[in-house]
Amino acid sequence: MRFNMILEGVNFIQKSERYLHAKSLKWTKSPDTITKLILNGSFIVTIVLVFLLLISLTQVHNSYVINRLFAGFAAIIYLAFAAYLLKIRRRRIVAWMLIALYLCIAGFILHAWGVNAPVGILLLGFVIVLASILLGAKYISYVTIAVILLLISLQALSSLGISHPDTSTLDNHPTFGDVASYATIFGVFALIAWVSGKQMEQSLRRALTAELALEKEKDSLATKLEEQTLSLHEAQAKEMGQLYRFAELGQLTTIILHELANYLSILTLDIEDLKERHQNSIAIDRAKESISYIDTIIDQVRNQIKESDNIQKFEPSMIIMSTLEQLKKKHPMANILLSDTRNLRQKRSKIVGDPLRLSQAITILVTNAAQAQTVHMKTAILIEISSSSNLIQVKVKDFGIGIPELSREQLFQPHKSAKGGGMGIGLYITKQIIETHFKGKISIDPSTDFTQFNLQIPILH
Repeated sequence: MRFNMILEGVNFIQKSERYLHAKSLKWTKSPDTITKLILNGSFIVTIVLVFLLLISLTQVHNSYVINRLFAGFAAIIYLAFAAYLLKIRRRRIVAWMLIALYLCIAGFILHAWGVNAPVGILLLGFVIVLASILLGAKYISYVTIAVILLLISLQALSSLGISHPDTSTLDNHPTFGDVASYATIFGVFALIAWVSGKQMEQSLRRALTAELALEKEKDSLATKLEEQTLSLHEAQAKEMGQLYRFAELGQLTTIILHELANYLSILTLDIEDLKERHQNSIAIDRAKESISYIDTIIDQVRNQIKESDNIQKFEPSMIIMSTLEQLKKKHPMANILLSDTRNLRQKRSKIVGDPLRLSQAITILVTNAAQAQTVHMKTAILIEISSSSNLIQVKVKDFGIGIPELSREQLFQPHKSAKGGGMGIGLYITKQIIETHFKGKISIDPSTDFTQFNLQIPILH
């Protein structure tokens, strides 16, 4: 029966150890917390015991509790001093003070009622738990040896007749055999507590290592986020600068268009006057046709500035053919060729959008090719038009020296021009027209032997 009670006590202590270890892991960031918890709990229990002893003395008139009252007040002062040491960051000293306090209480109980007193034995086991929790597995063996030496000393004093414990409540008189049994149990218990403490310490060490790694990763991510934010702000500032330059260009274009329209009106009147004087003049007819084309371009730009698109269904082949006819007159030295579009006209494939915008996109691509010819060599400019079930495909080829690989990477960006006097907005505008207005795609053929732009525009069904 005695050993069953002791084993139940050991089981309770093991559960307490696991609970306190779990709490110590939870409070890893504050090593003083678990010590403070045990100190405050001890302080509260001591005050309650002293209060009960005062009631026993004053109400029941038990005079034998006077010595215990003095011991209780001494324990309160002792714990108050330990609280002061904990406040000034002397945690290890406070841990030893708590272990010493419970060891003394256990020694007093065993001295008064014998080494078989269950409460005293349980307190000794609790002392080993405290050593594991507050000081770590390193000090368990020292505390266990102190506990066993205390048991041996108390039993020796009782056997020599120096102390006279009250064993009337015990079944058997304490012997050194009991001390040996307790020492064995405490030794096994200390071994278990040491192994458990080591595992807890390793887990705690791994948790701290993982936490440090997470902190470093957090700092690294914060740095990367800051760099990306800075890069984004720089890109936004660059984009805003480009938009500002486009706004300035738009204002300048509006002024130029106004002046150009005025001069074209005067020029038209002059042409009419010349025609009355010179009947059947081919040159004057061509001049009138050119002026009509320029008027159309001006109306187109005005509509774009006013954001009033002429959205309609139309056959792209007809617009492209008309545009190329005008470009042949504008660039008579360029060899502009158009592939056979009879099959395409028979299908009567249509797209949705502003016909003038498609004309503008084709004009930019063909004009760029024609200007490249005048600089380098005279070769053909070939425009191929084909269709599939869902797309109209337009290819604009010129067989000059091609575009270098480095220049292709920034080809459709604004203000990036391969020509010395170019503004670098033609291909950017073309990309916006095809992809934004017509919801299509524009790309450049990867070959560097010649230049080929591929346009894909969805067909209306």
